[in-house]
Amino acid sequence: MRRMLIVTAVLAALACAYTWPLVLHFTSAVAHDRGDPLLVTWLVWWSTHHLPLTEAWWNAPAFFPSTGVFAFSENMLGIAPITWPIIVVTRSPLAAYNTAFVLSYVLSGLSAYFLGWVLTRRHDAAFIAALAFAFAPYRLSHTHHLQLLSSYYMPVAIGALHLYLDDERPRWAALFAASWLLQALACGYYFFYLTVVALLWLAWFGIRELSLRSAIVLGAAWLVAAAALAPVLLGYRSIHDHYGFRRSQVEIVNYSADVAGLWSVAPESRAWAWLDGGASSESQQFPGLTVVVLAAAAVVLAARAREARGETAFYACAAVVIWTLSLGPRPALHGVPLGVPGPYAALAALPGFDGMRVPARFWMVAVMCLSACAALALASIESPRARRIVFTIAGLGILIDGWPSAIGVAAAPPMRVTRTVAVARLGLPVRETETETMYGSIVQDRPVFNGYSGYTAPQHPALLDMVEAHDTRILDRLAATSPIEVLVEWANDPDGGWRGWLDSYGAVRADGGDGWTAYMIPRTGAVAPPPPSGKRVTVNAITASTNQHDIGAVLDGNLDSRWNTPRQLGTEAITMDLGTVQPVKAVVMCLGAYSTQYPRMLYAEVSADGASWRLAAGGNTVLSTYDAALQSPREVPVTIPIERDRVRFIRLRQAAVDPHGWSIVELRVIQ
Repeated sequence: MRRMLIVTAVLAALACAYTWPLVLHFTSAVAHDRGDPLLVTWLVWWSTHHLPLTEAWWNAPAFFPSTGVFAFSENMLGIAPITWPIIVVTRSPLAAYNTAFVLSYVLSGLSAYFLGWVLTRRHDAAFIAALAFAFAPYRLSHTHHLQLLSSYYMPVAIGALHLYLDDERPRWAALFAASWLLQALACGYYFFYLTVVALLWLAWFGIRELSLRSAIVLGAAWLVAAAALAPVLLGYRSIHDHYGFRRSQVEIVNYSADVAGLWSVAPESRAWAWLDGGASSESQQFPGLTVVVLAAAAVVLAARAREARGETAFYACAAVVIWTLSLGPRPALHGVPLGVPGPYAALAALPGFDGMRVPARFWMVAVMCLSACAALALASIESPRARRIVFTIAGLGILIDGWPSAIGVAAAPPMRVTRTVAVARLGLPVRETETETMYGSIVQDRPVFNGYSGYTAPQHPALLDMVEAHDTRILDRLAATSPIEVLVEWANDPDGGWRGWLDSYGAVRADGGDGWTAYMIPRTGAVAPPPPSGKRVTVNAITASTNQHDIGAVLDGNLDSRWNTPRQLGTEAITMDLGTVQPVKAVVMCLGAYSTQYPRMLYAEVSADGASWRLAAGGNTVLSTYDAALQSPREVPVTIPIERDRVRFIRLRQAAVDPHGWSIVELRVIQ
């Protein structure tokens, strides 16, 4: 116990030094920036604000009035044992976040220490594993991702498997299952990635060494943990299906690791900032020189000892396999595909993996494996004197490899308490204050129209476009049924443009103080028009001026197929032939998952003979897109009113030039 207290104290001191000066600003600042850290602070607050899995818990107050918003990102329940007591005692979600942030290094070190000790039964080797995992260079690229730093259940789970293999006591199976469950609740990526390495472990050790009875006990414990996790997974699945959330192949490829990531380091590195392979921050996988040398030494020493299927061989092979998986379905070097498929493509076909946007994050599992190799290398040295020398050099080398020049600290925005009777808040400018507005509303538990998360509510892009264009129709719509407040931070409005817009609109300055103003907009009654009702008309033929090959997708009844143009040139046209002259009430254009790709200027023209055309409707479709996304988030059915009696041909003509594409997943003609 005394030894563990010393180890904990050393890791805590190192963590405080590593994150300095954050420890001086636990209630007033966050590490790195105001983006993801404030989002996660908000998630940490909300995860303990309502009883988990209730409707109120899922309906987190961002992207108002969308429902199920908590399923747009991580739920952070796995770190609630740390954050909940702090929030209860201090009433400061920021203090809870920062405590969990600093403790992520301490607990990751302790968990790797546990794994290293289980593998070697040596405390010096275990401490090397602790340093290698807790202060790996990879963590420098993710100081703004608490969920990724919270990887401390992972080594405990794998260590428990080794202990179960040794004496097959049910308590070790239970420890594995509980650690797996908590890791899954701390980070959704690790639910999948830890499961993969656990299965690799079972294939390597379990099949040969576990008895049938022991395998059943382990499977039963894992099944109980999976049953506890199932309601969370089913909640996510239900909400994601409601919105049609999927990760595209393009996203998965773009967020896969690059081979050059092995020699790419975060610019915050004190020793290795000069080593820049050109990879993105997600792909910065430089393992550190010291750990590579130790892992190589472990492999060599194990080979000399003829341990072909021992722990060293497993962790070395697992690190390589995991790194290969992190390269995604199309491995690339400096962005150029290598021309060979990656094994991740097979995983992507399994349920759930299509929702994992960043295969590169597999690397944290490889970091754990390399840390285990480092411990095994030190334990293989027989000479006590040589082992002490290597321990000292390795410990210093690991810290030098992973130490930051400085951890950036960003002041947290103030929490604004207003005296208005508004039911929701809009923070301006929207794009620049998404997380600040979410965080600032915590103290009043007030819903906000702003939002930032792993997924975006489908109406949000249209809201952004209208607000940035100073289109007052969006203010009318936001306040259609209830009064709202609009909050402007003066620091984000240096020229007074946003305040001038609200003043000219007629919003009332209802509250404020030094550096901010809150405007009140009373209920406007400007509700969205109801969707069209009526009989659906069969389209006999359809043509498009561009991408004719895919135009049939808009009539196939499949919301996952689409017609699109890569950008709007102002010359696109789609013509439908109904076969006979008949009355038409409206055309419904479904955007599906592509709510950002609405036509910027659309004209609907009709004809009875295909020669003489009449204008039926025309204008910007941005407000209709906003309405449609709230009406049906999965379809986003934009209504184009026609209201003509003698129609055989309908032509949709896009007349704006815009860098966004134009996508349609379904077209429906309503009579």
